[in-house]
Amino acid sequence: MSRITVQSLCKSYGGESVFEDVAFEVSPGMRLALTGPNGCGKSTLLKVLAGEIEPDLGQVTVARGARVGYVAQEMAGDILAQHLLPWVLSALPSWNEFWEQWEQAVADGDSQRIERLAHRQAEFEELHGYNPDHKARAILTGLGFAEADLAKALGELSGGWRERAKLARVLLQGADVLLLDEPTNHLDLEAVEWLEDYLLNYRGALAFVVHDRIFLNRVGTHVLFLGAGRPVLRKGSFDDFLLWDEENAEQRRKEAAKLSAKIDNEYKYINKFRVKARKAAQAQSKLKKVGKLEEELSQIKQAQAESHRGRSLNFRLPEPRRGDKVPVAVVDLEFHYDSGRSVWPKLNFQLFRGKKVALVAPNGAGKSTLLKLITGDLTPSGGHVRIGPNTQVGYFSQHQHEILNLDNTVIGEIRRLSDPKLTEEQVMGVLGLFLLGEPFFDRKVKGLSGGEKSRLLLASLFLARANFLILDEPTNHLDIETREGLIRALKDYEGTLLFVAHDRHLLGEVAEEIWALDGNGGVVQYLGGYEGYLAKRKEEMCLADPQACETDAASARTRMSKDEKRRQAEDRNRLYRTLKPLKKDYDKLEADLEKVLDEQASLEAKINDPATYAKPEEALKVNAAYKEATEWAESLMVRMAGIEERMEALAVEAGLDVDAGTDAADDIKVSVR
Repeated sequence: MSRITVQSLCKSYGGESVFEDVAFEVSPGMRLALTGPNGCGKSTLLKVLAGEIEPDLGQVTVARGARVGYVAQEMAGDILAQHLLPWVLSALPSWNEFWEQWEQAVADGDSQRIERLAHRQAEFEELHGYNPDHKARAILTGLGFAEADLAKALGELSGGWRERAKLARVLLQGADVLLLDEPTNHLDLEAVEWLEDYLLNYRGALAFVVHDRIFLNRVGTHVLFLGAGRPVLRKGSFDDFLLWDEENAEQRRKEAAKLSAKIDNEYKYINKFRVKARKAAQAQSKLKKVGKLEEELSQIKQAQAESHRGRSLNFRLPEPRRGDKVPVAVVDLEFHYDSGRSVWPKLNFQLFRGKKVALVAPNGAGKSTLLKLITGDLTPSGGHVRIGPNTQVGYFSQHQHEILNLDNTVIGEIRRLSDPKLTEEQVMGVLGLFLLGEPFFDRKVKGLSGGEKSRLLLASLFLARANFLILDEPTNHLDIETREGLIRALKDYEGTLLFVAHDRHLLGEVAEEIWALDGNGGVVQYLGGYEGYLAKRKEEMCLADPQACETDAASARTRMSKDEKRRQAEDRNRLYRTLKPLKKDYDKLEADLEKVLDEQASLEAKINDPATYAKPEEALKVNAAYKEATEWAESLMVRMAGIEERMEALAVEAGLDVDAGTDAADDIKVSVR
């Protein structure tokens, strides 16, 4: 059974707690997304689960016999001399050795040994399939390796491709419990989509850390949020978790406001009567009551401070000065390394002012190389790049060491990268804006985390006020909250933008055009943003291979059916949570209406009784009460109608039908159209 159980887990470094009192269970088919801000201990928790490090307190229990897959090993020495495919296959028991033993047993006519080997064969095939070599090749191809790469030594591969090789080896092992830390790093878009599909079909227990929001929502079935007080485990997608958290936050805001008003009223009474002898004791009693209310309010405010959204990056890029109509023009551009062969055919294009363009291509196709040619960090082998005379370029490199002086302090580095005319207060204020306040000023840049270095680079771009931004993987190392802040800023940016990213959420939200860098045809431009690019690419793939397209469509329909059922269930649950308080209000109004109608009927009987008019003052009183009851009944019915309209509007928005007139709040009828 592929199950992992965690009880009261605690871990700290240097006396500072990383996480504490973590408890959860990952069962077969469960895909647990570990989320939270940078530094909250997500990767540390994965290492504890994998047995790489020991917890300070608590226990991790893995089901007996369960195989745990975790990308941990560092490549060095003899490993780097091994070839890719054999090294990946070496994760499995030797298939060749098995067949040698089989052939020897057959030659010896040893039936008992043959029977034992047959059992071993059945177990091996059940675990790893009938053809491990074919499976290994399929995994490596899915992760983006070409056929020619399979015979390369690991030492010939770049760091990113070595990470892919390690991931392939773990996937081939067929672990019962899979632990993945940022598996989408170093993957291009096609490989990320392949990995998503692979994990959606994975039957074991999966715990993973990833900052790709689309990946989180597609793959995760549960969310464990760290870094905000007590860890929180919720079933559903990451978007479901955020909705739940926002609803909780709104409820806490209402409770805090209600308590604050109540405390104010109590203090008004205390201040008014505490000096009066007859009321002093009562005022003193109220003072004790206020103390309890203030303690309750303090707890609510503490819960508000431990928001699961954390402190987020929130900035707007300054309005740049107007630049050239064509910030950059590329004519017959070529570039080649030592081999002498150009990375791509001659490139020709113009980028117009105000456009936001994403450059996409498989890893190794030369995207970063093209950006460096535009910024002037590389010299063309042929052709030229022309930057407009009024164009000011701001550059963000995914390789932070290419821009940052790692031995400098944070405050010294931001001064080096920004206009010397800026005041100390301006520089410090911008660092604070990017969550690098006073505690960071005197730190060495090399001591910052990857996310903190990225924020330092973004702060330098903010101060540059450039009208043409060139960004190479700007969301690398950033947590989800910081990515969201960057996406908002780039959407509102009024200058020209050319960027490379594998973050599909960033591509979908920011890019107006997609330019695909094709090794055969140069730059191919796709209008309609990222969605338009995906649709066009799918159309092109179907034209090239109709049969494969039909197979993919059938798989997509099956997956869509499952996803649709899940979405419908999530919509029903979300609608139920929204409707429940409305239904509660509706039921209360309905109960009040019944009482008023009973009272109205009683008064109507008195109005129709001649004896009532024997006393004129009694008749006036009854008529006034009847009028008041009638008006109140009408008011209640208007309010009920308003609630019904709101419930129906919510249901229509969710694509669902709702029956508001049920007998109890727990019996809200929700049906899919």
